Amino acid sequence: MSPDAPQTQPPADTATAPTIVARPSHYWRDYRAKRLALSIALILVGIWFARDGFVEWPRQNARIEELKRERAKEITNEARVRAIDVELGKLDFHNDTSINIQKVFAFVLPPVGLFVLIWSFYHSRGRYHLAENVLHVPGHPPVPLDAITSIDKTRWERKGIAYLDYELAGGTKGRVLLDDFVYQQRPTDDIFGHIERYTGTADDSAPTA
Repeated sequence: MSPDAPQTQPPADTATAPTIVARPSHYWRDYRAKRLALSIALILVGIWFARDGFVEWPRQNARIEELKRERAKEITNEARVRAIDVELGKLDFHNDTSINIQKVFAFVLPPVGLFVLIWSFYHSRGRYHLAENVLHVPGHPPVPLDAITSIDKTRWERKGIAYLDYELAGGTKGRVLLDDFVYQQRPTDDIFGHIERYTGTADDSAPTA
């Protein structure tokens, strides 16, 4: 039997089933806060590209053309020519390709930012809830711990991510994701720790008969 395969009977010290709730992380350094910051950044950068592509750069180009025409007319007026040259030196001409690239980013980045925001809040919806040795996870039916058929914790120590495969009595199968970055770390770790002990897959657990 694989070391991550649940044992058929839980150890005796798991007789008392805890109730643990892990809600979405909400601190500034956690999942939702970081995704919110990313979404805001994408939207603001998109607005900045729109400002350049639709307003500032066409305005600069128009001003450059206007100054060039005036310079041609004022060729004998050295003082005015010098003033025009100084102003021209402060302006950059932007070709159509550069302007169109700005416009593309203006159209793409804000929707991407909104998508990231909506997806991240959907991905972190609801809560993890362990009660009476039944695990409740958004997007899945209630999963009794006895229904867990395998545990993949290869990413647990490094990323805080574990996958639980289950098969319910009616034949429904699925894979639950536990992620202690998306949801509150301490309660999520406590839930997974109890599941490991219950199934006999904890690193310090000896297989039961």
